[in-house]
Amino acid sequence: MNLDDDLVAARKRSVWQTVAENAANDPHKIAYLQVDDDHRRRSLTYADVADQASRLAEGLYSIGVRRGDRVAIWMTNRPEWILTYLAVLRLGATLVPLNTWLKAPEVAYLLKQSEARHLVILDRFRRIDFVEEIASIAPEIRTAPRSGFWSPELPELRNIVVLQRSSDASYENLHQWNELAAGDSASSAAAEAISASVGGDDLAIIKYTSGSTGRPKGVMLEQGAIEVWGRAHSERAGLTSDDIFFSSMPFFHSGGSMWGIHTMQAVGGLLVFTEAFDPQLAGELIESERATVMFGILANELVTVALQAGRDFSSVQISRPGGKGMKELMPNLRLIINPYGQTEAMAAATLCGPEDPMERQSATNGRALRGNEVKVVDIETGQEAARGVIGEAWIRGNVMRGYWKLPEETAKAIDEDGWVHTEDLISMDEDGYVTFEGRLKLMLKVGGENVSVEEVERAIVEHDAVLHCVVVGVPDQRKTEIGRAYVVLHQEKDLDGTTLLEWLSARLARFKLPRDIEIVESLPVLGNAKYDRVRIQQLALQNAPVAADA
Repeated sequence: MNLDDDLVAARKRSVWQTVAENAANDPHKIAYLQVDDDHRRRSLTYADVADQASRLAEGLYSIGVRRGDRVAIWMTNRPEWILTYLAVLRLGATLVPLNTWLKAPEVAYLLKQSEARHLVILDRFRRIDFVEEIASIAPEIRTAPRSGFWSPELPELRNIVVLQRSSDASYENLHQWNELAAGDSASSAAAEAISASVGGDDLAIIKYTSGSTGRPKGVMLEQGAIEVWGRAHSERAGLTSDDIFFSSMPFFHSGGSMWGIHTMQAVGGLLVFTEAFDPQLAGELIESERATVMFGILANELVTVALQAGRDFSSVQISRPGGKGMKELMPNLRLIINPYGQTEAMAAATLCGPEDPMERQSATNGRALRGNEVKVVDIETGQEAARGVIGEAWIRGNVMRGYWKLPEETAKAIDEDGWVHTEDLISMDEDGYVTFEGRLKLMLKVGGENVSVEEVERAIVEHDAVLHCVVVGVPDQRKTEIGRAYVVLHQEKDLDGTTLLEWLSARLARFKLPRDIEIVESLPVLGNAKYDRVRIQQLALQNAPVAADA
């Protein structure tokens, strides 16, 4: 696809070039403002970001982080997450963000599949002890010397860096984030030389997303593609350096890293964020900081809490859909962020702009961003569909490199002409506005997270009492959609849905858990002996028990 000259230039850039330019252009401007779970407030200027990430890159280089290495991070939304990310990219290495809601077996799979060489980890958050979670996979973490970690369960992993919330002298056998952040003068020249050679083709991030195969797939995003997306997205949304972007989205999610970090980095604006979703704290920050953008999947909940508290959100001009009371709370709203996209297309491929009528913003998902092409393909013929006809969304332009270590899956997803076959159903009107219509793949969208029904089904069937299982989606007022599982037991087994759900909660992240599990005698099937998911879905929506075919 042909890019405009400015996007061609952006595609060749490294992320660090933008970091350095922001620090040079406006060094004293606040880039990030965060309030953590303990209500401690911290801020970083653009000069702070460049300086601290540079020194951290030296520290990481000193323990063996090299260009092309995978560096996993398991951490909540903290300034240290951003600094680690930028330091890793400065060295030409690749970040692997881990969802903080995952359980130890899920994390073990991602670390092994990504062949992560280094792991940066927060010690604890609320009731979660991240170090002990890793110890349940690899007990060597408790005693291994700093530069001598090795575990047969995680054979590629060489270094573990821990960020401690307090000054307690625990985990002293592990590399300490704060010590590495002080820099290493002996590594300064080498880190600088690597940074100067890193470009747009260097892999920035491997972001795991649940796929139709049931196993998470690592989406490879390049530095230059991220730079293009940041520019194209901020341009469409009409964002400037004066904007104050509040985000409640986790950084491991595209909604947090792409929409928050890179949108504001592209224009030199301010990103305000919390360590975890807290609607009361979010409302306080949006009001006190006079945020112009409010972003988060659970915007409905945030709006409801803000209205009850009598908050002043008159500064907000751009927001995710916030349901009832949104217009009352945000009288100066000029853009509803209601995009269509997926991780494989850098987060959002289409979006409305402030110049679009509110009816368009509410009813459609906008037009393709600059640098992208989107077309609708007829499912039956494989040809481009007529305007207004529902078909599969194909996206070309600023998209992923492919799936990490999954060449066959990559070949299925990206054709010879560069089109990503999304397995999403959309329609497009005469003016190019896209509307999301549904999914071809077995996928749920739970609170903004992709959940593979096959992954959930496979986990449930691992219980020795379960013979068959089908998971379908049902509406949820808070999370839009959530799973419901229908389970057939072995004849000689006795088990109830509540007990099975409790068993499952130790094996899957909370957002993947079905709302409920219904034990049934049998499930309807099609003529080819596959489960009749359409009928099961219909019956689930009717909230009726599933009956088997006669």
